Amino acid sequence: MAALAPWSLAVGAGMDFLREGLSAPAAMALQFRRLVHLQLQPDPEPETGGSTPPLHAKDGSGEGEAEGTMVEVNEGEAPAERERDIAERERDIAERERDIAERDTVEEAALDAAAEEVAELELDADHRQIRLHHFPSSLCSQQVRLALAEKGVAWEDVTVNTGPAHEHFEPEYAKLNPKLVVPTLEVDGTVVTEVVDIVNFVDRSFGGPELMPSDPEAREEALRWIERQDSFPISELTYGRSKGLTRWFQRWTLKQRRKRLRKLMKKHPELREIYLAKLEHLEVLRGTIGDRALMDQLVVEVEDMLDEIEEALEEREWLAGDEYSLADLLWTAVLARLDHIGFSRSLSERRHPRVADWYQRLRERPSWGEGIRRLSPLEVARIYGPAVLKTFLIAWVIKWAVLTPLIYGLTALLNCSGS
Repeated sequence: MAALAPWSLAVGAGMDFLREGLSAPAAMALQFRRLVHLQLQPDPEPETGGSTPPLHAKDGSGEGEAEGTMVEVNEGEAPAERERDIAERERDIAERERDIAERDTVEEAALDAAAEEVAELELDADHRQIRLHHFPSSLCSQQVRLALAEKGVAWEDVTVNTGPAHEHFEPEYAKLNPKLVVPTLEVDGTVVTEVVDIVNFVDRSFGGPELMPSDPEAREEALRWIERQDSFPISELTYGRSKGLTRWFQRWTLKQRRKRLRKLMKKHPELREIYLAKLEHLEVLRGTIGDRALMDQLVVEVEDMLDEIEEALEEREWLAGDEYSLADLLWTAVLARLDHIGFSRSLSERRHPRVADWYQRLRERPSWGEGIRRLSPLEVARIYGPAVLKTFLIAWVIKWAVLTPLIYGLTALLNCSGS
C-alpha cells in the first residue's frame, strides 16, 4: 500500500468539516478511513479482447488512462522493433554481399589481367632469339643444356664441331668467344660465355623453378660446391684416363688442334693473342696428361672429392640442402663424365652409397635426356670420318709417291749391278 500523504488528509478533512459540519477530529478520521479503503482496492483485470484497462484513479485526472495507453504501446512495439532489427540485419547482409561481389569482380579482373600479362610474357619468351653454340659431348655444353631443360627453355641449336673441323677456332667464333671454347649462349644479342655465368644467367632470365636456394646458408653452400666443381680437373682426367680408340682420337685431335692454331695465327694476325693463349693452354694440358705421377694424384683427388660429397649427403638430400640447385646440376655432368672414363666403381653403392643414390636421382630427372648426350657411332663417323680419311689418304699418297720411285730406282740399281 502506498504511503498516505499528510497534505491529502488535511485537505480532505477540511472539505468534510465545511460540507458536513463535522468537528475537526471527526472529519480527519473519516477522511483517513476513505483513503485507506481506496488504497486497499485491487486493480481490476483487463477484459478479453484487448480493451483498454480501467483507470486506477477515480478522480478523472487521466493519469490511469495515460498509463494504460503506455502499457499498450510498449506491448505492441516489441515485435515491431524486432522486425525493424531483422530488416536492418537483412540490409546489412545485402550490403556485405554487394561488397563481396564487387571485390570478387575486382579480383577476377586482376587475375584476368595477370593471366594476360603472363601470356604476353610467355609469348615474348617464345619469340626471344635464344641460340646455343655447343657440341654434343662437351661437358660444359651438357651443363648448359641441363640448365635450359630444367627451366623449360626452347633454344636454337648451333652445333660447333670441335673435332677435326676445329670450327671453334674460326675467326667468326673467336670474335664471339675469345676463349675458343663451347658453349656460348646468345639471347637477343646478349652473349654469355663462361659456363657458370651462363647457367646463372639462364636461372635469372627465364621462368620455371628457381635453381638457387633462397635461404642464405643453403645459397652459400651451393656457391661453395659450384666453385669446387669449377676448379675440378675434369679436362685433365678426360684426356689422361681415356683408353683404346678414344685415347687415340683424343691425342690425335690435340695434335691437329695445335697445328690448326699455328696456321690461323699466321693467317689472322689480328687474332694472334687469342690463338696464342689457346695454344699455350693446349701445351699445358699435353704436359699434364703425359705426367703419370700427376695423373695418379688426380685420381686420388677424385676419391677425396667423392668422400667429401658422401659426407655432405649424410645431412641433406641434395648438395646445398633439401632442394635441387645449380650445384647438383653442374656436378651431374661431372659424375656422368667420371662414369664414362673409368670411375664407375667409385660411384658404386659399395664405395659411396649416398653418392650412388644421388647420382641415380640425377639420372632420373627429365633434364638428363636433353642435357647429357654422348656421340653415337654414326655421329662419330660423321664428325671424325672425313678428317681421318683425309689424313690417312694424304699419308698414303705421300707414302706411295715417295716409295714407288724409290722401289723402282733400287730395282734398276740392283739389276744394273747384277748384270
